[in-house]
This record gives sequence, C-alpha cells and structure tokens, in this order.
Amino acid sequence: MDSLQRAVVSLLIDGDDLIPAEVTAILGATPQLGVAKGEAFLATHGKMMEAKTGKWQFGGDWESPPNLDRQINDVLCVLTKDMSAWTEITNRFHCYISIGGYFNDWTGGMTLAPNTLKLLSDRSLPIDFDLYAPAVSD
Repeated sequence: MDSLQRAVVSLLIDGDDLIPAEVTAILGATPQLGVAKGEAFLATHGKMMEAKTGKWQFGGDWESPPNLDRQINDVLCVLTKDMSAWTEITNRFHCYISIGGYFNDWTGGMTLAPNTLKLLSDRSLPIDFDLYAPAVSD
C-alpha cells in the first residue's frame, strides 16, 4: 500500500554544455528552471547562485495525497512524444525523474504501475527518490 503523505515529481536534466533554449526546443515545454553553466539564477531558498552546470527542470507541484503514476504522466505527457528526441537528450545529458516525498509514518512503500514504468523506460529515464519520514515530535 502506498503510504506517502505528499510528493512532487520533476524531470531534471543537467550537463556542462546544456543550453536551456535548445532543450526547451527539443522537448517542447518551458522549464521552471533553465540555466546555463556559469549563469546566475535565483535558487528556491531565495538566494542568487551561479550554476555549476547547466540545468533544466520541469515538473509539477507538491500534491497531498499524491498519485505518483498520474504525476509522472502529467510531467511526461506535456513533453515531446518523439522518442528520437528523448534519445538525443538522454545521450547528451544527465536526465532523470526526481520524486520528493514525505511518508505518513516511519515505514511505508509505494507502487508504480507497469505503464508508468514503460513511459520511463521508453525515454531511458531513471528515477531518483528523495523520501523522508515524519518529523519527530516531543
């Protein structure tokens, strides 16, 4: 049984020679963050930073309760369905789906449907899970 309280799903792409406008043109959507190596950008914590590598990030918002299958589909369905474009991107850059989430309890699990795994596999996208247990209360 899935036991995530909330989760967010994003596609992350990075590489030293990444040009955000080029990735945007290939994938067909405007990212939440698109920055070339060495460019300044406003980080999520509100500070200006210099990109150590090129970054392109596209994704949804935190959802509670989450539905990871739908959230992954929502991210990927907006982007190109041209598998040769995906091959070009995944061969040139470090690409992956990032799932951030918080569990309801100290233990838990999640399940992804076969069709979701196929969407990821067809695009050669690995998944990075960044999951947290609930905070300790005194």
